[in-house]
Amino acid sequence: MKDELTIVSKREELQRAWAIAVKDMKIYYLRPPAIVFGILFPFTLFLSFAVGRNIPMDRLMPALVAQTVFWASSSIGPVSIPMERRLKTFDRYLSAPISLVSVLLGKTLAGTIFGIAISALSLLFGLFALGTVSSIALLLLGIIISSFGFSAMGIMFASIPSETPGEVMMPMTFVRIPLLFISGLYIPLDQLPPIGLTAAFFSPLTHTLDLIKLGIGGYSFFGVAANIAMLLLYTGLFIGIGINFHRRIMRRE
Repeated sequence: MKDELTIVSKREELQRAWAIAVKDMKIYYLRPPAIVFGILFPFTLFLSFAVGRNIPMDRLMPALVAQTVFWASSSIGPVSIPMERRLKTFDRYLSAPISLVSVLLGKTLAGTIFGIAISALSLLFGLFALGTVSSIALLLLGIIISSFGFSAMGIMFASIPSETPGEVMMPMTFVRIPLLFISGLYIPLDQLPPIGLTAAFFSPLTHTLDLIKLGIGGYSFFGVAANIAMLLLYTGLFIGIGINFHRRIMRRE
């Protein structure tokens, strides 16, 4: 009986998390900060890198998809949570019969779906240009795991006690931009010095790019097992740290 009640309770929590995700999708996907940081910024960076340079499409496509996954997925939480703090919606969530974990899960799912949707557009463009891919399963796996992980990273940064999205986006951007330059997007991994290669291994974006490369028929510098393991590790870290930080902020308030 107790186990049945636990299952029902978990199912209800998941339903509430999904309801929050749907609400965020309807409200925040078209907000200016989400459009600027989640769509315009990665495409602008990509064009500044690609235009006027004789770079093969099999190198450009993974870079475009990885960038859009990275920026889009991590942009929803830092937009929605500060705005809901200002409107006191976030406080009302926590006074309702729903756990903090379910609230954050719902917001993570909203960012995940946004990242998958935006990266799907860039993926379709790349597939049209390339004509074929090696493994659609690896492509989808890399995009889905990365979207969830980077969305969790955004939720972690959204624990910054602010009611303005810009005050969360700014420190997060200071982290995201350096990752672009050590993850093999602009400089191939085999051209990095040893210290750069070590830094690249500990960047989650590197493993996103590696999986996408392998999916379109390229090669994975660190190997599929390492890519998946590191992405799952970072996803777990972002979720755990994010929940812990949000709980600390709640206690202070």
